[in-house]
Amino acid sequence: MVSAKDIKTMSQELNLLYAEDEAMLRDSMLPTLQKLFQNVYIAKDGQEAYELYQKNEIDIVLTDINMPNMDGVELITKINELPSEPIIIVLSAHDESTLLKTLINLEVNTFLNKPVEKDSLMLTLYRNCSIISNKKLLAHYSQQLEIENRAMRRKNVILEQKLKQLATQTNKNEARNEPKQATETSKEESYYNDLMQDDIDELRDLSEELDTYIMMMFQNESLNTVYINKLIDIYQKYTSVLNSYSEFYEISSILQHFTQTIINLEEKFLRDINQTGIYFESLQLTLETFRQNVWEKEAKDPKFYNASLKNDIQLVIDFLEEKEAQENEIEFF
Repeated sequence: MVSAKDIKTMSQELNLLYAEDEAMLRDSMLPTLQKLFQNVYIAKDGQEAYELYQKNEIDIVLTDINMPNMDGVELITKINELPSEPIIIVLSAHDESTLLKTLINLEVNTFLNKPVEKDSLMLTLYRNCSIISNKKLLAHYSQQLEIENRAMRRKNVILEQKLKQLATQTNKNEARNEPKQATETSKEESYYNDLMQDDIDELRDLSEELDTYIMMMFQNESLNTVYINKLIDIYQKYTSVLNSYSEFYEISSILQHFTQTIINLEEKFLRDINQTGIYFESLQLTLETFRQNVWEKEAKDPKFYNASLKNDIQLVIDFLEEKEAQENEIEFF
């Protein structure tokens, strides 16, 4: 026997519409339904049920056939014309068997004979709630998979661009005067010993926060000023850590200017949040490459990534300021 607890694990976030013209039947069924579902909408006839269905998000329709104003067959027919696909359970009397073929053609999910036995009702609700639960779970997994696939495609495009940037920067470095390069390196090669472990750990934590907040830009969430303020706060903390070391003054200054730009252009930031996310994700990849190679590994030249960071930040600023794309701007699908 199916218990209410078994059903509730799947039904507690679902909405049910119950259409029944007989008050005694409605009153006897209502307490059980209200214990199981998040919302139970009650209709005294088909017309009222149809209006409630249009106004609310309904997962299950439990309907009688013989009702005034609009009967169950017409109600189901009208619901089927709408884009949503609820589970439909029909309550039918024994003398309505001639309607079964019509109802089957309307793709009704389940039939229950009146008067309804509680065990039959519970089993029917359990089975149909399982169908809805599995369908929603599958939709959720499909959505997550699509989000991950899109993120992977974006990262591939960004990585290709970064490789080009790094190759260009490497060629520039090789073209420098060798004695001069050796002198500069000798001055900076000891920077790694001066990095504080607390700062290294803080940058790692801030980078993880940035990954999370940037990913939110692709999840169709309603982002607002609170979100932007939190994002800016993370960048400012990042800036504060860099500003403690002379080797990173330049990047610190650039990021400070960047955060002010976000504040000034909040409206543009939110207007096309998906496109904004693409630019910020590109910048984050460069920033994370800098953090790993300069802060967690001893780079030969801690300023090697400055040019790439400046370029990426300028791309984001140009996007927010709605300037025309530059030649080095990343082209996304």
